[in-house]
Amino acid sequence: MDTGKSMGQKVHRSLLTLHNFLIFSSSAILTGLLSHFIHTAHRMGYSSRGLGVHIIFQEVIAVLTLFLYLFAMFLPALRSYRGYLLPLNLALSYLWLTSLIFSSRDYSGSRCSYGPPYFGHCRLKHAIQAFWILGFCMLLFNILTEAMMWAGHKLSGRSPDKTPGIDGNGVHA
Repeated sequence: MDTGKSMGQKVHRSLLTLHNFLIFSSSAILTGLLSHFIHTAHRMGYSSRGLGVHIIFQEVIAVLTLFLYLFAMFLPALRSYRGYLLPLNLALSYLWLTSLIFSSRDYSGSRCSYGPPYFGHCRLKHAIQAFWILGFCMLLFNILTEAMMWAGHKLSGRSPDKTPGIDGNGVHA
């Protein structure tokens, strides 16, 4: 029996589910914090130009990730799932890295106290940085795990759509 392979698949699926949940949670928290910043800045009279492009970009990436991972959390539970979200994880990892760089540039050091969207509130700004880091690390782990699942499937040579003993035309071999 190939209990080693099935046990490895279970571990990979469990790790993917955990990582997807952490990415979803990070994006939900980031969406809330960034929305609070945008709402407060508009209430204080900042225009969208004075608010900065970085925070709008970060909000869009957080909301997009929140939507996508609402569904991606449950995909590893499907038996036919073989790491098909690898391209999505690669693309999102670059977007999350960009958002992490933007938040680090905007909120690190002395820029935290004096930078938009409003002055002070460094704890919230540092929390935003921390959740970008957490989500980015989980995306990197997802890339590795999905690549192992995909490679394991390709090396085994079995397609999830074909039943052993039946050729592509449905005839018993």
